[in-house]
Amino acid sequence: MQGRTMLDLGRRNELTVLSAVRLSPDGTSQSEVVHRTGLSRQAVSLITRRLRERGLIETDGTLSGSRGKPRTVLRIVPTALLAAGVHLDPAGISLVIVDLLAEAVAQRSLAPPTDDPPGDIARIARELSAMQEDLQREGWRTPDGRCAAEAMLGIGVASPGGVDVAAGIVLTPPWLPGWRHVPVTALLEHETGLPVVLDKDTNAALTAETWSVAGPAEESVQYVYLGAGVGSALSIRGRPHHGAAAQAGEIGHLPTGLTGRRCGCGRDGCLSVYTDVETMLSAAEARGLPLGGAGRASSERLAHLVASATAGDPVAAELVGDYGAALGEALRTLIDLHDPHRLVIGGPSWDVLSPLVLPEVQRRAAVPAPDGTAPGLESSRLGDGVGALGAATLFLQRELSPSDS
Repeated sequence: MQGRTMLDLGRRNELTVLSAVRLSPDGTSQSEVVHRTGLSRQAVSLITRRLRERGLIETDGTLSGSRGKPRTVLRIVPTALLAAGVHLDPAGISLVIVDLLAEAVAQRSLAPPTDDPPGDIARIARELSAMQEDLQREGWRTPDGRCAAEAMLGIGVASPGGVDVAAGIVLTPPWLPGWRHVPVTALLEHETGLPVVLDKDTNAALTAETWSVAGPAEESVQYVYLGAGVGSALSIRGRPHHGAAAQAGEIGHLPTGLTGRRCGCGRDGCLSVYTDVETMLSAAEARGLPLGGAGRASSERLAHLVASATAGDPVAAELVGDYGAALGEALRTLIDLHDPHRLVIGGPSWDVLSPLVLPEVQRRAAVPAPDGTAPGLESSRLGDGVGALGAATLFLQRELSPSDS
């Protein structure tokens, strides 16, 4: 076994301290960092001095303790570095540039992916360059005077599965028929000159949810992403679980126990039969509910369906109700399998559907543990832009997470 060099350990310790400060957005102290990281007081003092010199953290006033002298407050400098995120989605391509706390400083939306992946990649690269130029014209600078292009660490890309994370290849994403075995990271690195990482959009969304929120070290979080379809991700000790072939979390064929609808796989009641948005919209239109036709965006048709269900239309109410019932049963299974501390639901479809389906989801998903507790079910705090934010956070995690050093 090859051991770590002192340089490896030094970088890991720096990132450990940086992470401890980042996860305390209201500020922390050297004493608290020592307690949280397990490093010696001398090591933390040396590392915080180096991080201040590099402009990654700053001091900001003092904290008064119960005894002893006031402690100096340490805070992350969010605008010290940037990362970009790209979300490939059937509904469109979302771009974002974020700071170290994964807060967006620039956002852009592009037309959906086409059957020309290299052309799409070139389009993405041009738009990312334009976003950085816009920030420069607007006067954006790091505290030490660097422009956005000089502060840019790299790019994260989030795609519907399946993907080869290690090779950076989009393999067979659903609803993107032109994207088969596309070397996304190599193409985008060539176009931009920046390093690129790739992962599934579910893992990206989960990473965004946990990046700036301090949770217990042993916490597990189950994330369910609802967009054009449904997917899930599980983090254990702050890291997404990929599985042997990076296909963990593909839950579209999870049985729900509901009957009456046959899946293309030949079985009854698969989750995707009820939660695939286009399938649900087509079923509504086939039963006479006018949603504007296929020429309208799926998001507009879905909003129309939900509005009709809210107004009492029986067809819309049935379809939306079945969505909530199927999702609740699937979550019940995931809770049984993974026993997470937290369960988060997000994605663009959830933002629209949650007011109607959340009560049924909660009712069906409630599975108390033997001690009587149950994981908290919460909606994503990041809204429907979580895919692009998560993509950028993937790169921040690769570069700045101590477990990746």
